[in-house]
Amino acid sequence: MSSSKELYNRLNEKLRELVHVKNGKQVTNWIWIIVGVLQSQSSNLSQIANCLPMETKAESRVTLIRRWLMNPHVKVWIFYKKILEHVLSGWSAVDAYIILDGVMVYGDRWQIFRVSLQHGCRAIPIAWTIVEGKGLVKVAKLKGMLEKVQKFLKKYGKGVTLLADAAFRDCDWSQLCLKLGWNYAIRVACNTYITMPDGTSDRLDHLVPENCNRYFQNTLLTREAKLQTNVSVTWTTNKKGELEMVAIVTDQTACRARLREYGRRMSIEQSFRDDKSGGFDMEHTRLQHAERIDHLLLAIAIATLWCHELGEFVLKQGDDSRCQVDPAHKRTLSLFQLGLRWLKRTLATGFYFLPGFHAILSNLNLKPVVILITTPNSNV
Repeated sequence: MSSSKELYNRLNEKLRELVHVKNGKQVTNWIWIIVGVLQSQSSNLSQIANCLPMETKAESRVTLIRRWLMNPHVKVWIFYKKILEHVLSGWSAVDAYIILDGVMVYGDRWQIFRVSLQHGCRAIPIAWTIVEGKGLVKVAKLKGMLEKVQKFLKKYGKGVTLLADAAFRDCDWSQLCLKLGWNYAIRVACNTYITMPDGTSDRLDHLVPENCNRYFQNTLLTREAKLQTNVSVTWTTNKKGELEMVAIVTDQTACRARLREYGRRMSIEQSFRDDKSGGFDMEHTRLQHAERIDHLLLAIAIATLWCHELGEFVLKQGDDSRCQVDPAHKRTLSLFQLGLRWLKRTLATGFYFLPGFHAILSNLNLKPVVILITTPNSNV
């Protein structure tokens, strides 16, 4: 049996149990595309097609994939919601951290905006939408997606906190979170104006000296005083090694804990890297239609969930199993990378057991492999 057929069989049983459609070919072709994504570690259709064990010409296999990607009867949320409900079935009354972020694909033509749920030190996709063009996006464009996520997460989270970077610094995002019943922690620009309760107003970078923490309660954000909020400020170093201010607005009390919570947002930075250079090479997709990208992301989402599930499996087996795919004495790989590498090594060697896709994830907390945000001693 080919390794692709083995992957198909592992995925087939659970996906057909959870997703019921009149035309079974919709599920069949979906599974084959997931298999191709996992085998090729690529979002390129010809690379995916090359891993499908069919005695047809390459052009025919690519055509099969394209037809599924453009099939209007494949309803992405209806397919994925059933899977997610099973994946999170063991989660109850958790404090959930969801992360909103965007990534450019196909040059500057498309932005993928995704809401992800923190799992371990990474994040699993919950919902996504594709917007044409680059630049900041208005809240109206993503409101429907966020309302859908809010409705879905009601039965899993006793509290939900949305984390977002400065691309979502407009006050409308914070106000929408409050309407949805969520807490928020959103980064704002260092030159943002705040007004204190005593009426004094100034820019954050004028109020906070370098290497100092400051916490401002009950402030009004921006010169127009659009939002009453709290602000936590610290300093870190950027990729160039330069000192950089990090200012977080939140509806909760401003304190050091808010800065630590915001550090969880880096989970999606790493998860987008998994989608791209570290995993499925999403940035090199050449798809030119939002609907087709949407469908492809459905396949990538299942591949990602299984890698997370396999990562949990490897950790539960203990360090002997982890060290088969992680060369370090202590864990240096994320759940996603542990799972992906276990899958690839198992298929390549046949030495190890590859469990089926059960579509179950634990509400797992792991220490990060690296410290992503550090906060200096407070001088407050």
